[in-house]
Amino acid sequence: MKKIPQRLAGKRAIWYLLILISLSFLGCAGVGQNVPAQNRILFDEKEISHGRFSKEGLTVDYSYRLAGGNITLDGQVYYTQSLDSLDVRLLFLDEGGNVLRQNIVYFSGYRVFRSWKSERTFHETLVVPQEAVGISFNYYAQPRTGQK
Repeated sequence: MKKIPQRLAGKRAIWYLLILISLSFLGCAGVGQNVPAQNRILFDEKEISHGRFSKEGLTVDYSYRLAGGNITLDGQVYYTQSLDSLDVRLLFLDEGGNVLRQNIVYFSGYRVFRSWKSERTFHETLVVPQEAVGISFNYYAQPRTGQK
């Protein structure tokens, strides 16, 4: 078995700790932020609800169904610019429009070749926070860099 010098092992442990802390902050980013009224989608009592969400180049055609404490969400993602990667998040909102929790519902991968005509769909079943009265969408897009 190969021995790692103690000083090197300590540096590795610090790096792993910093990476874990950074990743935990990413999961909470946006929680507590307020979503403008025009971007809120209040839950509907219909069996299945359909709609279109648009924001700054992103369009999501979606449908959802509430059952018990869960939401089943289907959607198609459209984005107008060339990208290296795109992730779309579902935001659960309270009565004031504050973000209670977010979940990634679509992730393109990094520089995965896909024709813009290809399907960019998602299907998720998620637990709805008790205080949630609606949803919204948000996204992170990394613009295309370079030629390849």
